[in-house]
Amino acid sequence: MDDNLTVQNAVVHFQVKDGLVKAVDHVNARFAAGEITGLIGESGCGKSVLGMAILGLLPAYARTEGAIWLNGQNLLSLDSRQMRKLRGRKLGLIPQNPADSFNPVRKIGGQIREALAVGNQKGQKNEMAARLLVEFGFEPQQAGRVLSSYPFELSGGMNQRAAAAMGTASCPEWMIADEPSKGLDEALRHQLYETLYTVKKRGIKGMLIITHDLQLATGLCDSLAVMYSGEMIEFGKNVLADPKHPYTRGLLQSLPVNGMHPMKGCAPAPGEQIGGCKFASRCPDAEKRCFCERPEGYETEGRIVRCFQYA
Repeated sequence: MDDNLTVQNAVVHFQVKDGLVKAVDHVNARFAAGEITGLIGESGCGKSVLGMAILGLLPAYARTEGAIWLNGQNLLSLDSRQMRKLRGRKLGLIPQNPADSFNPVRKIGGQIREALAVGNQKGQKNEMAARLLVEFGFEPQQAGRVLSSYPFELSGGMNQRAAAAMGTASCPEWMIADEPSKGLDEALRHQLYETLYTVKKRGIKGMLIITHDLQLATGLCDSLAVMYSGEMIEFGKNVLADPKHPYTRGLLQSLPVNGMHPMKGCAPAPGEQIGGCKFASRCPDAEKRCFCERPEGYETEGRIVRCFQYA
């Protein structure tokens, strides 16, 4: 059975007042088992929407097309009951916003123990929950206090680490981590990187990390997928070391360490109809055809790049 997570021509629309907004636009990707794949891009590019589509956690007003395959099942064809059976055991989530991931009227410990039970973990659940918290950066004497605390009693960074612990507690086969380093200082971010790598080595078949943190993406991920305006415009290994797509190059040039040179213009507005390449109006290498034709994903040096330069 194929353990890879394969996205085929996936589309996610949102029904809004003025019509349909396409948040994910015909994405194709094969996220390889045994690897950590990073999904990067600007805010609003569709990376978190793709993650929620994989998990079956899109809102009711979303519409999907295409397929997302895992273990021979098309996840987009499953109903909510079938997806609930997969989440926790097959698919796990470390959420972007810890404030939305915990029940505010239940203590942290009970919620982590519940996740351990979903994964059929054997042993004393309270001790296991405490060990998990230690792995995610809490001091041993601090872990007990966290387990007996309500979410509102913890800082944002503490809630983020506790949410990461809860996401891994059920030992899912595939982990989707949505901005796992959000709200953490440099020391705790480094510890989170180490812990996620350790969790992956313990038996998780694959991990997809959605992030703005290019340092995390460079240091932790085996492959990178770059999204722009709902499309996957570059995918492969060594993406940040040797960027091919003009957008990926612009993204790196905008970093402070590279002189902080921002790209001109803005990404297309949600729902805006673009006849050609969505990046053409901002691209320093754009040609006439870029404004009237839509590029496909072209293979070059083991990389998939959505740009006519590689056609």
